[in-house]
Amino acid sequence: MKLRKQSSDSSGQEDPLKKKQKGIQVAKVEVSGSAVKFFVAKGLGKKQWIVVKEIPVYEITHIENFGNQLSITWKDVTDEFFTKEKTDSFDKLVGQVNEMLAAHIEDQQKSKENNEKEEKASLRRNELLGIINSSVGIIDHSFDVLIGLQPKHINWQQIEGYSNDFGENISFTGQTMPPLNLDFSKIHSAVKRQIPKEASNEAFSILKATYGYFHDLSVDDEFKENHPNFQDAKSVISAYFMLNDLLLGKVVGDKENKEEISQLESILKNLAADTNFKVNIDELKSTINKIDVDNNRESVIENSREIFKEQLKQQLKPNEEVSTTTTTQSPPKNEANTEPAAPSTDATQPEPQAAPQPAPEASTPPDSSPDVKP
Repeated sequence: MKLRKQSSDSSGQEDPLKKKQKGIQVAKVEVSGSAVKFFVAKGLGKKQWIVVKEIPVYEITHIENFGNQLSITWKDVTDEFFTKEKTDSFDKLVGQVNEMLAAHIEDQQKSKENNEKEEKASLRRNELLGIINSSVGIIDHSFDVLIGLQPKHINWQQIEGYSNDFGENISFTGQTMPPLNLDFSKIHSAVKRQIPKEASNEAFSILKATYGYFHDLSVDDEFKENHPNFQDAKSVISAYFMLNDLLLGKVVGDKENKEEISQLESILKNLAADTNFKVNIDELKSTINKIDVDNNRESVIENSREIFKEQLKQQLKPNEEVSTTTTTQSPPKNEANTEPAAPSTDATQPEPQAAPQPAPEASTPPDSSPDVKP
């Protein structure tokens, strides 16, 4: 009796190495730029490499290999490849692709963070411009009231016009700025009732609150490379307070203003150091001094302010143009028709001086008036 020769694989299982492999057979694989390229050899002597598949690395969501079998998922589709011979090329490819994907994710995260920072900086800039713009107007109106109260015979109709310029109360809540709330109802009431001391007190209170808002801005919460930044705003507002304080001093007859002029000149020089904010200090001083000889006082005061405001409109920027994006929060509407631009981040902040106190008259601010720091 003849015995039939049995197969060495008595279990009936197929040799895994001889198992039919799935996918595209390739002879070579490489990463070129940001794509994985799979090649087959063609032509005489198989010396010509032909790309049979190309997959963008950054569209790959999963890659793994088992020996000479490779699986890649991208765009919700899984492609499979294999090599005829054993090779470590797939092992190297998986490692290289995973490193590229990890670096890409990190770059995307950094880019997202930078974009968010730029958006916040742009929003901060726009909100701060709005606050500066509004505050310049508030300072003008407040000093107009104080100056209007100096004559023995007060023109209440004129002062009521200054009071009306304040407009509605300000209640500003920004996304990157502290809130600002100013109530003008008390000064409206004092002016309507024609009470000089009360009107003066309320004007000082508004100035004190406005100055205090900028004084309290924290430079620790700062975009130093962004203009205007908090330090810029502090310097601009301080300088504008000083200018109006000098104008008020001229009206009440203050002859000793050299120190105030020197402080104002120092701030303006600092503002011009790193920015295009360049006020002609000689022109400004000459205009201020005209109050002594010019009967048209209002015109001289306005001209002095316009020399300063012209720079605010044009030059509140660093030496390179700064672009902005839209804001989602409207700034206060009490505007002085200025659109300021950026002073230096190194601008020093001298201690402002108290507003000059005129000789006691019915129109003079009382001794209990807040210590405004222009």
